[in-house]
Amino acid sequence: MPKRSKEDTEITIQKIMDAVVDQLLRLGYDKMSYTTLSQQTGVSRTGISHHFPKKTDFTAALDGRIFKLFMEKIDLQGDLASFQDSWIKSLEDEQFRAILRLLFHHIVTSENAHEFAANGIDRLYKLVEAQFGEGSEKELEWLIGKSLIRMTQ
Repeated sequence: MPKRSKEDTEITIQKIMDAVVDQLLRLGYDKMSYTTLSQQTGVSRTGISHHFPKKTDFTAALDGRIFKLFMEKIDLQGDLASFQDSWIKSLEDEQFRAILRLLFHHIVTSENAHEFAANGIDRLYKLVEAQFGEGSEKELEWLIGKSLIRMTQ
């Protein structure tokens, strides 16, 4: 079998990662599998596992894509009240809740993927503090707590 070019490999990895983002948001981390990814991409399960040997490798490779989708939902341009309002409003958005579920899942259950969650949370704290100043982390903690409660209802 001829060796694949680097370009072909990159295209395959991008196709897999696009499907990962779609399935993480649509199905959730637990329901996403090598089988569902294979069905969506046309790449064999073996081919997928060649690039991503463990399921947690997917989140490590997302390189900010999920965080960017998350940040598109909240208002960091206005004041702290606008930020809070946009977060509360975003709790009605399925994609926003899916991202929060993914984040919470990795905080609670994953061994290696905790870095994904820690980086996201740390980045969010830094953004909020840079935008709204010291003490704004309490607002973020309140919103995260409210999100957890909202998602269990």
